[in-house]
Amino acid sequence: MTIKQQGQAAGLFGAVALFSALFCWFFIAGRFSHPAVWIQLVLGVAAIAAYLVTNLDSLGTQLAGRGTFYGVISAATTLIVVVALAGLNYIAVKKPRTWDLTKDKIYTLSDQTDGILKGLKNEVRVIAFYAPNEPEFGELEQRLRQYRQRTDKLKVEMLDPTKHVKEVKEFNISQGGPRVIVKAGGKESRAKDVGEESLTNAIAEVTRGASKKIYFSKGHGEHAVADASERGMKLWVDGLKSEGYQIGEIELAATKTMPADAQALVIAGPVASLTDGEAKLVQEWVDKGGKLIAMVDPSVHTGLEKAFAAWGLKVGDDEVIDTESQQPEVAIAQEYADHPITNPRSSPFQVASIFPLARSVSKLKDAPAGWSVTELARTGARSWGETDPIRDGRVEYTPGKDLKGPVPLAVAASHGSGDAESRVVVIGNSNFAANGFYQLRGNRDFALNAASWVAHEEAKISIRPKSRSGNHLFLTAEQKNRMTLFAFDLLPFSLLFAGLFVWQTRKAR
Repeated sequence: MTIKQQGQAAGLFGAVALFSALFCWFFIAGRFSHPAVWIQLVLGVAAIAAYLVTNLDSLGTQLAGRGTFYGVISAATTLIVVVALAGLNYIAVKKPRTWDLTKDKIYTLSDQTDGILKGLKNEVRVIAFYAPNEPEFGELEQRLRQYRQRTDKLKVEMLDPTKHVKEVKEFNISQGGPRVIVKAGGKESRAKDVGEESLTNAIAEVTRGASKKIYFSKGHGEHAVADASERGMKLWVDGLKSEGYQIGEIELAATKTMPADAQALVIAGPVASLTDGEAKLVQEWVDKGGKLIAMVDPSVHTGLEKAFAAWGLKVGDDEVIDTESQQPEVAIAQEYADHPITNPRSSPFQVASIFPLARSVSKLKDAPAGWSVTELARTGARSWGETDPIRDGRVEYTPGKDLKGPVPLAVAASHGSGDAESRVVVIGNSNFAANGFYQLRGNRDFALNAASWVAHEEAKISIRPKSRSGNHLFLTAEQKNRMTLFAFDLLPFSLLFAGLFVWQTRKAR
């Protein structure tokens, strides 16, 4: 390569470097004093100076040549492309649109969040104490931006704790405690973290009205509400509390009348049968407008069988065998009815629910007058209700004796209208709502929606935000700037120079 050719290559490099410096100045760094801008300017000027020194004697000929014409055309084309990209960037900033391509839709708001935000009638303030360099800052800022796209009632303040010491003391903010404050109408709540579920629950807590009370029966071997073991129901109870319900326990044997504040009664997996007096108390209360959730496991006589029949449903004397499940004794609900519990806001369940060791619960052929009965969930076709005792794990479908699949696993029944409407949900399994299975697939939504439906809280029925995990890469501000500079400036302009250099080399041959 001759000296002139080297100078021409330097000239190409200088032109690209100058263009890159301008691009970095206006679109990346945003300031002329950024080192990347003036370093590229210095290199560009020096390279063009080298070109002028080595090609001064033939400069006039080159400018009048055909190559100059094509060079001008190329430069004009490049300028048009850059202007078009700048225009697209402007449109994207003014009217942004996003697409969630993640596997678990970790950036898509749940139906519950969407419903709560669109239902806000008064202003809600969110005050978050996070510094811009903290890993949670970006996630929280993005999520709150999504929230504000759904409602204009949400006012957000992002405060740096190191710069707002007065507010930190006023709200008693600590490094290890909740740092997102939600305020509305004189109420205040704190989100335990920056996740969607915590933020949405905090907003719901300060905007909801008076809470309703759900009682859990005890004294028959039911799952305990405070038990954190696999058999306990602490997770479900905590979920009900987070949605605004008060929780109480009741011993039916010691009760003559149901408490006046009882919005619903839950009988969760009794081992012993209710006495005739207890069963009569429950049935009479439901018939007068009470609300009941009964979770009945296989081989258990509850004492409520006559009441179930009076409400238009039957609890089968069987155990569901599901051959489509990895474990046949674990029934999987794959088909759901068009009912508020399983089709909230026209958003049907998209995931299966898991019912370990379940029995069938079906609608009677002739439902009692005035009762509306719906089979909520069914297994797949390759299942049945086994009526014979299961020995040594060997089972076989017996036509005419066993209940042929799909097998119904839960039933909802209602009678009347308004606040005096009787509502009943009977589920042929209780372990699905226990701690060990509560967070699997659709179990949580099914359990919470059933409680909200019987409690006449349809607004709370939804498909809730899942405990989703994304693969996050946390970068410092300096690392982010370097990556941006490399991806949008150095790399593309280096490729541009390489292309121009190859073109110049071929032209010189």
